[in-house]
Amino acid sequence: MTKKLFRFLPLYTVAAGIVCCILRGILFGAKDEKGLLSLTHPANVPLILLSVIALILLGLYGIFAPKKDFRFWLSFPLQDVGCLAAAIAHFTWFLDAPEAEMPLFLYTKLIVSVLFLVLAVYRRLSRKAPLLIPALLSLGMMLLCFSQYRQWGEHTQVLEYLFPAFSALFIALYSLEYCYMELPERNYKKTFLLNQAALFCTLVCFDGDPYSFLICVWLVSGLFASTYRMVLPEDVQYCMHKLEQAGFTVHAVGGCVRDAMLGQIPHDYDLCTNATPEQICTVFSDHRLIRNGEKHGTIGVVRGHTVYEITTYRTEGGYADNRHPDSVTFVDRIEEDLARRDFTVNAMAFHPKNGYIDPFGGEKDLCNGVLRAVGDPESRFREDALRILRGMRFACRFRLTPEHKTLQAMETLSPLMENLAAERVFSELTQTLCHIEGDDLLIYRKLLLQVIPELQESVDFQQNNPHHAYDVFTHTAYVVAAADKDPALRWAALLHDVGKPQTYTRDETGIGHFYGHAKESALLAQQILQRLKAPTELREQVLFLIEHHVDNLSANKVLLRKKLSKYGCDNLRKLILLQLADQSGKGTPMHGFDRTCEKMMALLEQLEKEEGRLQIRDLAIDGHDLMKLGFEAGPALGQCQKQLLELVLSGETPNEKDALLQKAKELLNN
Repeated sequence: MTKKLFRFLPLYTVAAGIVCCILRGILFGAKDEKGLLSLTHPANVPLILLSVIALILLGLYGIFAPKKDFRFWLSFPLQDVGCLAAAIAHFTWFLDAPEAEMPLFLYTKLIVSVLFLVLAVYRRLSRKAPLLIPALLSLGMMLLCFSQYRQWGEHTQVLEYLFPAFSALFIALYSLEYCYMELPERNYKKTFLLNQAALFCTLVCFDGDPYSFLICVWLVSGLFASTYRMVLPEDVQYCMHKLEQAGFTVHAVGGCVRDAMLGQIPHDYDLCTNATPEQICTVFSDHRLIRNGEKHGTIGVVRGHTVYEITTYRTEGGYADNRHPDSVTFVDRIEEDLARRDFTVNAMAFHPKNGYIDPFGGEKDLCNGVLRAVGDPESRFREDALRILRGMRFACRFRLTPEHKTLQAMETLSPLMENLAAERVFSELTQTLCHIEGDDLLIYRKLLLQVIPELQESVDFQQNNPHHAYDVFTHTAYVVAAADKDPALRWAALLHDVGKPQTYTRDETGIGHFYGHAKESALLAQQILQRLKAPTELREQVLFLIEHHVDNLSANKVLLRKKLSKYGCDNLRKLILLQLADQSGKGTPMHGFDRTCEKMMALLEQLEKEEGRLQIRDLAIDGHDLMKLGFEAGPALGQCQKQLLELVLSGETPNEKDALLQKAKELLNN
């Protein structure tokens, strides 16, 4: 019910805006002989009340609504029309400018009009505009917002300029988010809030002028998403053309279609055809071919430095091992091939002339933020248990909410993941961890615990400590979400407290403590990462971060210099970031720790530039110099070098030859 209310929020906004516009018109018709509004007029009460309700609704949306794409899907290119309307609006405003208009603001209107027109052209071509265009457009909109300050100041009463002022402000802010949507990473929720605020205020002060009408068209167009028509790279088009010339059908399929619909540039392109592997090899006999996947119908065609995988339309037999098909049958129709795929958002195809083929509603699910299995969810996951982890990854990456039956099947059949190769589990989990946000780990807790059962004890394990507001697992979930999206850092965040339940004690006052939990967590993490066959380099860094995540760090130059020498810059930087995420995930006040971390990072950057990682080999004297003083090769010489390094790191002795020789003499004599 709540989702439906939020879904129709734009209708409430428009209705409230129109009613407030009427009430504002009534008020303006009730000016006294001095041209002032009567603040006691009855229309004031509903105008203020409706405005407050509209703002409250937007506030509730910002707090409770899910973070996903709010837009309605529409085949008609309304966003292109919206950009064109905004271009005409600003050109109209340019023509209607008063003679006293400052040249800066006058020509800004014209420039903004041209930029909107260029943006409309790029949208029509389904291409991303160069970053410079959205940047200039955003700057221009902000300038135009400030240009109206003098006009607002001429009005004598708040009601006369309040809504126009807010309209200009929200339009300027919305333009920033609207242009930002040209980039792959988008905050749809913030965009929606600013869109609705701008639309409401613009409707309230609407007086029939062309500018306001056209701006409303632009704002409304932002509520709709039109399908991006894929622009295929030349090499992909070449491969498709070669197959079609030979009499075969061919489509781009899977992830590249999904990414294009999201307005993102695909990283790779997979093609499907009714040509058999032998026929594909014949068509591309003049190319270098990769035939490792031939028995499953896949041939890799090398063009330049890129491999384009071309797969025969196929259906698959039983899955005895819950991972690989027992048999593959080649078919003639793309629809049959799409029916074997995992999720509707991945079961779409595209042809440059025929457009999209979407037999399972993947486009609609993508727009509505829904993750839905193709056909029967249990059948899909029994075929390949890795799809369960892939589903979690897709949900987190694209901010999709699993449909009820799909999530239920994922959780019910999660024990099948025991049959998966450890490397595949690790790969999927690593990718998923780097997309985790907010409560994701709490939502998909059952799936995670199935592959990392060592975390089970931390679930609902109360810490009984004033520094922690959450149980161990909830704290872990928020630490992961707060950590930088680096694989080693995310794995360290996930496992940094896995050993807490084993080290729990309570003192005489009832406060819980976890003495030695960092070392215990590192031991458990080592077992987990070895079982999952994590790469050695990543495993070692994760274990280092976990073991040292309770180290006492501060913005002290001497301390950081010593840590830098001991740990290295990359390890120390990630350790600071882990401690910051750890603190932010406690649910208690940070007491300025975030500012301390900022100072530590700045100081670390300075030390790295000035000195780098000082080690014994970086000292201005070496073992030969010490032996000339009288040291013999052996433990005493090594101990002297360590002491000299410590003196340099502490700042007591400069890293200069004469000073170090003098200090070495003192050590020798002592």
